[in-house]
Amino acid sequence: MKRERVAVLGAGGFIGSHLVPALLAAREDLEIVAVDLTFEKLVSTEPRVRFVTASVDRPGLLDDVTARCSTVLSLTALCNPSLYNTRPLDVIDANYTDLVPLVKLCAARGVRLVHFSTCEVYGRRALDAGGHETPTMNEETTGMFLGPVDRERWTYACAKQLLERVIWAHGLHGALDFTIVRPFNVIGPRMDFVPGVDGEGVPRVLASFMSALLRDEELPLVAGGARRRSFISVDDFVEAVVRIVERPAACRRQILNLGNPANEVSVRALAEVLARAYAARVPRAARARFRDVTAEELYGAGYDDSEQRVPDIGKARRLLSWQPETTLEQMLPGIVDDYVARYGPALATERRAVAVRATRSKAP
Repeated sequence: MKRERVAVLGAGGFIGSHLVPALLAAREDLEIVAVDLTFEKLVSTEPRVRFVTASVDRPGLLDDVTARCSTVLSLTALCNPSLYNTRPLDVIDANYTDLVPLVKLCAARGVRLVHFSTCEVYGRRALDAGGHETPTMNEETTGMFLGPVDRERWTYACAKQLLERVIWAHGLHGALDFTIVRPFNVIGPRMDFVPGVDGEGVPRVLASFMSALLRDEELPLVAGGARRRSFISVDDFVEAVVRIVERPAACRRQILNLGNPANEVSVRALAEVLARAYAARVPRAARARFRDVTAEELYGAGYDDSEQRVPDIGKARRLLSWQPETTLEQMLPGIVDDYVARYGPALATERRAVAVRATRSKAP
């Protein structure tokens, strides 16, 4: 069997660790070059996967990948909100500067590029070209409304948006075969990290909440958790990406929102339903507690955010024959089980150490 070789950049991350097995299951004729800095989340003994431990800015890496592969799926990014206004130059480089050479190489060599952008390119709110509010964010009609320069939180969205424009220009004025994916709040097992265990800083919202639940701490709610997001199961998301890979003609030079508008809830509602799922899965779990915080308190100066993100997924439905099905209530138990299994033992040891220190400090 003649096999097609596909590269997945960022294969060891949250989405990549789900995408690689899904691609292998869907396509027996596929070989995958998996590139990332680490592969703790992607465990595979499948001989069709070649692991490359490297950063995309390693000299010669992108040249080698585009010479060997017919398609590149680019998931690599710095996509943690706590970094956008604390390490803005790193964020710009990781999401724009380091990836411009990839776009140019794919364009020059006729390699298909499936690039993972972000729903954050739409900015603070859904506005049409005339500046009027709309209920959803649409790939072709929604404008892009970012905050002022001193709101450094938008460095990520701006870098992602500019790379989209570079990709688009290489397609419209050149020969680049591309598909741009705009994910809307993908959640699932193996997402992000727990601070102090396998990472530092503030992870994205779901991991922040799980860290608090596992440590019996208050769940932090920025602005009371009033902001609204549309959450999609990583399984539904990956199913759509596999179909993008399988339908190159239909998806050629398209931008696709991938999200689940049926799961549009406030961040506070997410915290509450996650807390209920945690209580149902973890015997004798303490009652969840919530704490209102400011964005600056949690993420630092220069942070800003959008009020609501609801995707228009009409194009994805049409081109991919796809419909996300998983509700929040269906996906959260598996997420809880994953976090408990991965972090429970380490955090139990941490709690015992804290208790010992507290007892010693009270001793006469």
